[in-house]
Amino acid sequence: MKRTLTIIAVLLLGLALHAAGPQDEAIEALDTAKTLINQGNYAKAQQEIDFALAKINEILAEDLLKFIPEGSGGFKLESKSAAPVNLMGANITAVGEYTKGDSEFDLTISVGGALGQSGGLMGLANMFGGMAAGGKTVRVSGYTGTQEFDEGEESGTLTIKVGDKITVIVAGESIKNADLLKTLAEQVDLAGLEKAY
Repeated sequence: MKRTLTIIAVLLLGLALHAAGPQDEAIEALDTAKTLINQGNYAKAQQEIDFALAKINEILAEDLLKFIPEGSGGFKLESKSAAPVNLMGANITAVGEYTKGDSEFDLTISVGGALGQSGGLMGLANMFGGMAAGGKTVRVSGYTGTQEFDEGEESGTLTIKVGDKITVIVAGESIKNADLLKTLAEQVDLAGLEKAY
């Protein structure tokens, strides 16, 4: 009986260690897609390719989390998450929620799709006078951003365009000045982010 339990435990451990991760699942789906293409079953092959792409986006989303800063200079990271999303065509998005005293901040990094490219759209709006009152163009670690701040509402947003397909957005509530938005944004490794994606 003891020997049987030991064998079962070893088998369960082996199965747990062999559990497929997203990378293995993506590779398996691509292999299956190749077989289905050779069989002429293109609709099913496309489903397998879509599954593989979803798994790759899961991997990229997890990697994107490393660009959400842990917080320093009084900013406390409360939570962070990342996910592959299809919101307005964005491939992956990571979000960090921060506090500093009574102030609250959301830092969002979007890669790909309309959200990832929205920093460029904000720049076009600024060029043609579409920026809201209280907005201005700023530089953050060598990248161009659009900063909006409502002193009466004590809220603001800083949108930074990083490369061709990345947008970093810092939104703050209960903030006394817009400099806090820039201070948090400067904690993001923007150059590393652009290089990685």
